[in-house]
Amino acid sequence: MKTNPIFMDIKYVIFYSLFFNMLTLSILVPKPQYLAYSQTENNTNINSNVWTSERNNLNITMKLMPQVPIIDQKTKILFDVRTLNDSSEFEGLKAKVTLTDHDSRLYKFENKIIPINHGKFSIEYIFPDDGQHRILLQLYKNTTAFTVGSFDIFIPHSSIQPPPPNANKDFFTQFFDNFLN
Repeated sequence: MKTNPIFMDIKYVIFYSLFFNMLTLSILVPKPQYLAYSQTENNTNINSNVWTSERNNLNITMKLMPQVPIIDQKTKILFDVRTLNDSSEFEGLKAKVTLTDHDSRLYKFENKIIPINHGKFSIEYIFPDDGQHRILLQLYKNTTAFTVGSFDIFIPHSSIQPPPPNANKDFFTQFFDNFLN
């Protein structure tokens, strides 16, 4: 039994019309306005780099150089001390800095008082390991304690590894070196 060619043509017409209708609808129908895209964030930056005290009219900003500290390499920690209400430099202060880590180790920078010039001062520190660290900042007016602030820093696990000794040799060079030796 032979099928009628008209029915075959109708099947193709129906199929293509459905296909193009679906294509048209997918293009013309508005997309949802409330799409949510998710991406896990590996936050290696400073958790809190600004500390404020309304009581003392004080705003302290901390900046790291490099921005993401590397284990066993020097990191410069810069502090900017300003008044809260007009952002002018806070003068006549000195600071003591203490660093602590997740194992409760303390480093006190020789317990010395650091002068704050033009609202700025800095220290250099070599972070011995990764993880959570806290910087405790004590500010003094003359010799009297003025206020205490803290900053949290997360040091990522170093992913920098030295290349293997034969990393610069291509496959064939390594093959012939091994073959001849």
